[in-house]
Amino acid sequence: MRGLKLAGQLGALALVLALLGLLVWKVVSDAEPAARVGERAPRFSLPRLEDEDNRAGLHSYPRSVRVVNFWATWCAPCREEAPLLQAAWEKYRSRGVVVIGVDTRDFVSDARGFVDRYELTYPNVYDGSGSLVEPWGVTGFPETFVIGRDGVIVDHIVGAIDDAEQIESAIEAAL
Repeated sequence: MRGLKLAGQLGALALVLALLGLLVWKVVSDAEPAARVGERAPRFSLPRLEDEDNRAGLHSYPRSVRVVNFWATWCAPCREEAPLLQAAWEKYRSRGVVVIGVDTRDFVSDARGFVDRYELTYPNVYDGSGSLVEPWGVTGFPETFVIGRDGVIVDHIVGAIDDAEQIESAIEAAL
């Protein structure tokens, strides 16, 4: 009797482990690949922070070089690089470059306060749930992608932009 009970428990454990393995395999095999330099950027459409009734994404700026910056209000390096992104926007927008900020995993009111505090005039969208983190392969904040007019990622900056030359050289390469 005791041996039969032990065999039943081991069988149940094996079944649970097999089902767990199938679940992990399904999740991993269905995951979209992360955005990479040389590949097309993942599309998105999110509510704008400036006007939540309107949405924006890569499709909103066709034929433009797009600088997509993932940030959050609680991220100290994001606060440090915000003026550099604003300066790049002011310098390059007349040449068909748009900076798109993506506020991620944040409160919308905090994000709006951040935009006001740093006087950001480039478009910012709200991704409170972090739905773009996985498809874009964002591993931390901030991260910035520079996308050419053809929709292909030209550069990927992991971490804060340290100086104007860093973002300007990436933009120039995309132009």
